[in-house]
Amino acid sequence: MVSDSGMTRAFLVVVLLLLSTPPAWAGEVAQRPWVIATYAYPQRDRAAAIQPLADYLGLRARHPVQIRLFDSPTALVDALRRGDADVAVPNLHGYLQARRANETLTTLPVPQVPALQADRYRAVLLVRSGLEAADELERQAPRLRLALVGRDSASGGFVPVRELRRRGLEPTKAFAHLAYAGSHAAALEAVATGNADVAALAADVYDAERPAGLVELWRSDPIPPGPLLCRPAADVPCQQFTAWLLEAHEEAPAVMAALRAGWPEFGDATVFVPAPTALLTPALLD
Repeated sequence: MVSDSGMTRAFLVVVLLLLSTPPAWAGEVAQRPWVIATYAYPQRDRAAAIQPLADYLGLRARHPVQIRLFDSPTALVDALRRGDADVAVPNLHGYLQARRANETLTTLPVPQVPALQADRYRAVLLVRSGLEAADELERQAPRLRLALVGRDSASGGFVPVRELRRRGLEPTKAFAHLAYAGSHAAALEAVATGNADVAALAADVYDAERPAGLVELWRSDPIPPGPLLCRPAADVPCQQFTAWLLEAHEEAPAVMAALRAGWPEFGDATVFVPAPTALLTPALLD
């Protein structure tokens, strides 16, 4: 016959074994962190710029989050395609690429840039003095060096490239040399110092300095910023993210403050608004 003390010890052993053995479903409830991502840019701490956004979404959902930086807007889009990112802060070029590549992606809200600042976000084509006469750029292009900011840039890339093509100048073929400067400041410096004859960059960067010896050949219409993007999945509530972003100015003002520091084109934006998707179509890349 087993004593009461023996039965008590046996019961304790069983309880300890049960407590030390994880249930079969324990691994199934572990939540996969959402990846909040963007692309790197010189002199801008983009990791710091999206950390409050990630923290805010994670806190609202009580869900783990992590941030990732990719090398370029194109690499960011590729990450969305692969499922390596769930929410992305792209530039306009990245947004349009993503929408062209995958119509199932969800467009999230976009920072509302104050009207005067939105009007200033434009692209310019600059030439060195002597090339501003009518048709002079087109005539001399085979001997000229062109500087763009980057393949993925809006104001220093695809927007001015569309203008060059309208003039019959394919950047990769019409000029003696094409260089990607990597930043708007570097593109301006290249043409100002004579290392390039033609440059495309953001108008506000040029307006802040206006170096001598340069002529503004063309200025674009205002360029809208790119909305945020979300990759829909069973565990990624894109529509809920939309609602939370529209409340972020009240719930977490640090979200927009950090984004403004990372993206000058956001100006003094304080709130998110629904994106004007009718005006942001992949055809803008053509």
